[in-house]
Order: sequence, then structure tokens, then C-alpha cells
Amino acid sequence: MTSPYEILGISPGSDASSAKRAFRAIVKTCHPDINPSPEARERFAAAENAYRILTGAAATADRHLEHPLRSSRMIEIDLPVSIYIAAKGGIVKGSCPLGKANIKVPAGARKGDRIITSIGGKTVACVINIREEDGFRAEGGDISSILRISNNQAKSGGYAEIDTPTGRYKVKLPENTPDGARLKVEGRGLPQTRDRKPGHLYLDVEITETVTDRAVAALDKILMMAKRPRKKDDDSGQDNIRLSA
Repeated sequence: MTSPYEILGISPGSDASSAKRAFRAIVKTCHPDINPSPEARERFAAAENAYRILTGAAATADRHLEHPLRSSRMIEIDLPVSIYIAAKGGIVKGSCPLGKANIKVPAGARKGDRIITSIGGKTVACVINIREEDGFRAEGGDISSILRISNNQAKSGGYAEIDTPTGRYKVKLPENTPDGARLKVEGRGLPQTRDRKPGHLYLDVEITETVTDRAVAALDKILMMAKRPRKKDDDSGQDNIRLSA
């Protein structure tokens, strides 16, 4: 016989809060109002019974979702969003067993933000999950990435021009920038929203050797060798020259 823990997909001995989280996750995809398939109904019924056994209480969601829709526990779906859309806003397609919908994502959206919409006649909360793209990743309102520069740029400093999710910028490099340094560009992360300040852009410096760097190093080596004094045979000052027969 399958145990209630196995039905909910949790470890034996898990506490009531773990059972509740597991049951709510099943509700989001298998509740009869969301997924009318026989398999989903069967799984929901088994999970509901397992939850009752483990907690000694009625399941939090009844078969008509009346209580969850009146409370904060409405249907939730994961909404993957490109970091470029999070930065500039745009339309993302959201889908669940109820159907599909075009979701308008505002500029400056952060991971975990909820966008309330209607899918298949039901109220759905779309929870934003920002995808890393082109090496750019979102950390709250901040954007971070790797900035690759040459040895020459690191030594001399100056400006490096880069493309970011919020636009193209010139980043000032201090002289003798070390490998692994983190540069901060204020206000160039995800843009400001009504209740949040703009984030910052963080660039982790990675110094790479270019063709020019290798050519300069080779030339330096040749010049150093040319400056070295040649070896002498003795104190007479005669060059040590070997003749072949």
C-alpha cells in the first residue's frame, strides 16, 4: 500500500507544513477546476486524502476552489521571463492546463513579482522567474555579468563599451584594473518602478589575452634579449665565435 508520504512526494516523518506545501503544489495542477482529466482527478483525490491523514485536518482546498480563490491562495503558475523583457517590458505567453494567455510584463519586473490575470475564466497569479540570458543575470533589481578586457585595457584604463539588457553604455575602467575586480555602475540595473528604486549593474572583470597582447609580449622579449651582453671567451674582449669545418 502506498503511504501518504509517497503520495505527496515527501520524506517519511515530514512535518505538517511540508505536507501542506506538497498538497498545495498538487492542487495547482490537478484540482478538478484546473485539470478535468481522470488521471488528475485521481491524483488530487489521493493527495487530498493523504494530506488529511498526515495533518488530521481537512484539506485546505475544496473541490470547487471556492476558498482559495477568495483568499491569497489562488492558482499560481510559473512565468519565465527574459531579462531583456524584465528590463524594458513586453508580452510573454503564459500557459497552464486551463489554457493560454498573453501576459503584459512591466519594465522593471523582479523575480517573484505576481501578475494577476484570467486564464480559462479563472483568476491566475503568474509568478515571474527571470531567465539568465547572454551572461546577464538578475539579482533582485541588480544586473550582473562578466566584463572581458585585454591586458592592455586593464593597464591603461579608459572606457569599454558594452551592450546590456537596458541599453548600450560606456563603462570607465580605472588604470591597473586587476583580474576579478567588480565594477559597479549605479542605476544601470533593472529600471525604477512605482515603489522600487532602479538597480545597479555589476561587472566582474576577466582579463583575457588578445592577439595584440601576445604580439606585444613577443616584441618585449626580443628587445630584452637584444639588450643582454654577449658572452666572452676571456678577458681579452674577444667574442666567443665557433667556426665549423
